[in-house]
Amino acid sequence: MNLLLLITGLVQIILSVIIGILFIYFASKIFQKLTSGINDIEELKNNNTAVAILNGTIVLSLIIVVMNSIETSITIFSSTLRNPDAVFVTYIKTAALMLGHIVLAGIIAFSAIYLAMNIFMRLTKSLDELKEIKENNVAVSIYLGVIIVALALLLEPGVRTVLDALIPFPPVSLKEIGLLL
Repeated sequence: MNLLLLITGLVQIILSVIIGILFIYFASKIFQKLTSGINDIEELKNNNTAVAILNGTIVLSLIIVVMNSIETSITIFSSTLRNPDAVFVTYIKTAALMLGHIVLAGIIAFSAIYLAMNIFMRLTKSLDELKEIKENNVAVSIYLGVIIVALALLLEPGVRTVLDALIPFPPVSLKEIGLLL
């Protein structure tokens, strides 16, 4: 058994859970404030399926866009953990870079999805999506949810490229992360 690999895997799982939960929580809170006229918590308590679908697709879409950033960050952090020459300051610097990369990815993803969603809703003037969703129109919620997920899938490669340009991570070989001898 490779103890270092086991510890690295456990750290990856713990970091993914913590980062994922915090990211989803804060993104949900911000989107709730921006969806005018819908009190998401009250609507969910009242069993508004349409609001649940919309919130779920927003969370899914944000994760689609930032997933690569989280994966890259955790891989780099894991590489640092496996580096026998790394000192405590190296771990702190890597963790700060990792956190910055994920936060920046979240801000870019959130802004891009929110902007795209608003542009789309303005183009469909004959349909007030948020009003319909507040009235528990599931069909409209599914339709808007699919649009949001599609936008996330289209935005992800561009967001990844922007992040790589702003905060370039060094390339990591399979040998460096311990998969090859």
